[in-house]
Amino acid sequence: MLMPTFRRLQVFIAVAETGSFAAAARRLGIAQPSVSAHVRGLEEEAATPLFARRTGRAAALTGAGVTFLAHARGLLAGATRLEQGLAKARGEDQHTLSVNCQRTLSDPLLRGLLAGFARLNRDIRLAVRTTYQEDVLASVRRGDSDVGILVGAEPAHGLPCRLIGRQRCVLYAAPEHPLAGQKRVAPAEVARHEFIGSPANSMFGQTVTTLLARIGVTPLRIAAEATDFGMSRDFAAAGLGLCCSLEVSLHADLAAGRVVEIDVNAPPLCVDIYQVTNPRRINAYAVERFSNYIEAAGAQWP
Repeated sequence: MLMPTFRRLQVFIAVAETGSFAAAARRLGIAQPSVSAHVRGLEEEAATPLFARRTGRAAALTGAGVTFLAHARGLLAGATRLEQGLAKARGEDQHTLSVNCQRTLSDPLLRGLLAGFARLNRDIRLAVRTTYQEDVLASVRRGDSDVGILVGAEPAHGLPCRLIGRQRCVLYAAPEHPLAGQKRVAPAEVARHEFIGSPANSMFGQTVTTLLARIGVTPLRIAAEATDFGMSRDFAAAGLGLCCSLEVSLHADLAAGRVVEIDVNAPPLCVDIYQVTNPRRINAYAVERFSNYIEAAGAQWP
């Protein structure tokens, strides 16, 4: 009798939906060899190939794989219903969702989206926290949060992770800064000026440093440090140095002329926005509803 584990089913579905073993590994936050081992184990149990493996091409389902996929989804859906039923029998509210958002994203990008999700999903009790980037990851890893939303230069390791959008970052400074008003400033020239940075242990600071290094602005000459966006912006507006932040966070300040964008002769500075998920809650009703909602919203971001 075929008796696959739910983890193997979860891995199989991820490969089928993403089209590759590598993409499935990134979504689930596990190593690619582990994905291959799970699929190989399923194929041994089924006594037939489930994917047609072709070098350099997407992992396509075989005829047996198509049949298996329909049943695998049904089995996982049944397991989710069972979990919810047991939670209800224990007197627990199965439709809860704890979301932890990086502060850099919460006000300019996510506040309205989260309110919209709560309005459309009255059956889900939503709890939202805003913390720093490193705290978002730690909270999801501990199981204190079901979902985390954060920026990053690369996917988070060790957690189910999906890319939900991208946002542009800008270099900015006080209007009287020597680079203000100049056109197509060379990255090497930018690097000669002082910056408002973040403490060494700040993950967002590390993300910005990596982003700037990619266009040749390195090393950074740090004049002052701050972990809070508002404080960094105020330092820049006071003329203490250049700063790099999400453009969406600066719309009002740029429009008011409090700070100005520096025109750098380089490709656009963009960061990825990721959703990370507690592996034990990835198939929960509330998490699936939220994941679908936020992915659709992210596709519409400018």
